[in-house]
Order: sequence, then C-alpha cells, then structure tokens
Amino acid sequence: MRLTRCSRLALAALLWACDPQADTGYLGEPLMTFQGHVTSSGPMPSLEAAMLWQRGEPPSSGDQELATRAPVEAGFPARFTLHLYQPPPGAARRSLVPGEVTYARANAGAVPYGTAAAAIGALPASANGAYGIDANHWVVYLASDVPAGSLTAWWLGAAMPAGFHLLRVAAVNPQCITPAQLDACVVDLTRRGIPDDGTERPGTARFFCRATYRLSPAPPGEQLVLNLGTTGLGPAGGTCP
Repeated sequence: MRLTRCSRLALAALLWACDPQADTGYLGEPLMTFQGHVTSSGPMPSLEAAMLWQRGEPPSSGDQELATRAPVEAGFPARFTLHLYQPPPGAARRSLVPGEVTYARANAGAVPYGTAAAAIGALPASANGAYGIDANHWVVYLASDVPAGSLTAWWLGAAMPAGFHLLRVAAVNPQCITPAQLDACVVDLTRRGIPDDGTERPGTARFFCRATYRLSPAPPGEQLVLNLGTTGLGPAGGTCP
C-alpha cells in the first residue's frame, strides 16, 4: 500500500507524539526532600550524602541499605540536598510489636565520593574522618497513620500520619532513669497494651522504658547535619544530670 504525502505526515506526527519526552534519567517527583550540611574538624574530602535504610533493630546502624545519594557542595558550610524517590525496602520494614504500625528508619550519612553501595552496608565501626552520619536525626517512614494511645505513638513522641518524618534522636543512660520515672513509664505502656512481667525482655514495657535512646518530632525546616568521624548514636553513659 502506498502512502500519500498527507498520510506520511500524519504517521510521522503520531510517531513523534509517542516518543518519550522526558529525560531517561528523570526519576519522577521526589516523595521527600531533605536539606543539610556537613561538619568536620579537619580537611573535608570529596563527599556524597547518602540516605541509609537500617535493617537492624533500633538504634543499631551497622546493617544498611543505600537508598539514594547526592553530591556535597564544596564551601563552608558544605551543603547537600537529598531526594527520596522510592519507599523503603522491605528488609528495613518492621513493627515494634505485632499489631503496631509498620515503620522503617534511615540515617543520613556522608561517604567518600564514588564509594560502592556494597561498602556502605557497614560503615566503619570506629571514628573515620572520611565517613559520618547524622546521629541526632532519624528519617522514619510510616506505612499507615499512627493512632494516639499506641506504643508507636509513644515511641515516636507523637501520633503521626503515614509517610516520611524527620525525628530527633537523643542518647539516654538507662541508669539515670529514676524508679519513679520507670514506674510511670511502665504504667503508661501497660495502658497501651504492652505487657509487664517485671523483666526487660524484648517486647515488654520495661524493655521499651529503659531503651538507650528517645525520639521526638523535629521542628519544621530543621536540617540534617552530617558529622564526619561519627558513625553511630553517641554513648549513653556518663554522669546523670
């Protein structure tokens, strides 16, 4: 069948309309964007900021999965912008106890430019000036709304809607928790349906009350701060206030 000139023009227009117009590197609109900067007491190497989903139980940070990375701009302060385009991987999703909202948590980290994803799985256990994380914040993803009065709401510091949230995390020395504070915490958690058998067995009220960290919502607009040489949550020891 021979095509007329008009037919050829119409076919060309149709094929052009079907061509992908977006850049093949386009990842879509980000689900969440975080701003931050890097601090260092010494010379700063060429760095990338990385979002690292944690596969271990909180507050561990030794089993990580790279989600995304972004270059750190040279200058003072050294700034970065991290975009999250995908929900967290299945290996990072868990719940505090059965029946609670599913969550995942991530740390923002600084790694030498070009570091392979496999090497990010376990950052150096000791201080290393070429690596660092924001030990004072967690990025938490909630698969559904967290109801008030739940264990997860207590853990987060507030009832929160589904999606991504930036939380402050503070190290706590369990030895500094007074008997009265512990009793009040246990009463609160038993009212939320968490059992208390007098032990600190995982999943019990005393296990959560004597955790070595506490979470709270970060104020709107708060930035991530990557501290080179810091690769985990600070120690919970020292003298009590």
